[in-house]
Amino acid sequence: MSLLVRYTLASADSHDAQKAAMRALVAGLRSEGIDGLHYSCFATAEPTEFVGILEFPDDARKQAFLNSAAFATYRDTVGPTFASPPATTEITAIASTRGQ
Repeated sequence: MSLLVRYTLASADSHDAQKAAMRALVAGLRSEGIDGLHYSCFATAEPTEFVGILEFPDDARKQAFLNSAAFATYRDTVGPTFASPPATTEITAIASTRGQ
């Protein structure tokens, strides 16, 4: 199970803060050690648009992510800077160079 998450900021002025918050989120998730969870963040050419890919093996790990302190801190930090809530799309992996 995986999710593609699209983040849109209300202003390009928040670009650097969003990048810092995403780095802090990933570091926090690493320290929490949710087994099987992989999260990758990407900036796009548009300074107000970012993409995240969340990969988790089951609903329990997805819920662990949603309940994590790292995600709560991220939400509280950058939530007010979004133009709208992040848009999520369920995606299914077909092939990857990531070891399974």
